[in-house]
Amino acid sequence: MRRKSTALLAVILLCTGCGERRVQTPHKGLRIVAMAPNTGEILYALGLSNAVIGVSRYTIYPPEAAQKPSVGGTYDPNFEMILALQPDLVVGLETQADIRAQLKALGIPFLGVAHEHISEIMQSVLTIGKACGAQAEAQALFQTLEKQLTDFSSTRINSGKRVLVCVGHDESLSRMYVAGKGTFFDELIERAGGVNACGETAAKYPEISPEGLTAMRPDVVIDIFPNAGKFSAAAWTPRRAVVITNDYASIPGPRFVLLLQDFIKAIHE
Repeated sequence: MRRKSTALLAVILLCTGCGERRVQTPHKGLRIVAMAPNTGEILYALGLSNAVIGVSRYTIYPPEAAQKPSVGGTYDPNFEMILALQPDLVVGLETQADIRAQLKALGIPFLGVAHEHISEIMQSVLTIGKACGAQAEAQALFQTLEKQLTDFSSTRINSGKRVLVCVGHDESLSRMYVAGKGTFFDELIERAGGVNACGETAAKYPEISPEGLTAMRPDVVIDIFPNAGKFSAAAWTPRRAVVITNDYASIPGPRFVLLLQDFIKAIHE
């Protein structure tokens, strides 16, 4: 979630500079490392599971992807492991600029995509599909997601409810981080027919206090809390709250439609 907003990818920026191996023509024997959980999900959704030879340690979906060799964290990769796997391509996020630079020095192509907004997620499906020779599969997935969004839009009811999305907090709710304007979750609130209770702030995910929470006057709190354990919505009393523990809630990717459904249910039911 700590991602800066970036422009949509219009072209594939691969293999630039001296000394890098070039992926000229995608082929069945392509060896790919997924440097972020988001991109790993897309690769699997495009039917490229056999091409994936390594994943980020935070990859948990699909379950079989988590069984692939780990190449370290999203921002602290194990370059020795990546080099040992001899990938033709590393697919990650645009925000991983430092990783791109170090891979370039090793002669390994890096493809970075943006995942801050729904339109960027959908564009990344096409971009990754083109880079990996799965254009038909990418187009099919894109059209499916596009149709689902159209169906949601046609049935959307603007409730006017003030919705606050909390993306992190301590057990006592004395410190909370919430989704501000222009974020992935802000877009989901709007598409689900709500109004973001968090107004314009300098930070995209500002920290607020209990007093700040009261001032925002949310009708509904959506608590993005994967692996919540014993924490429940009752902790937010007297406010109405919905705790979402599904892993896709914190990984903007091709399963965003499921999260949008969760938001619609939380706001309207």
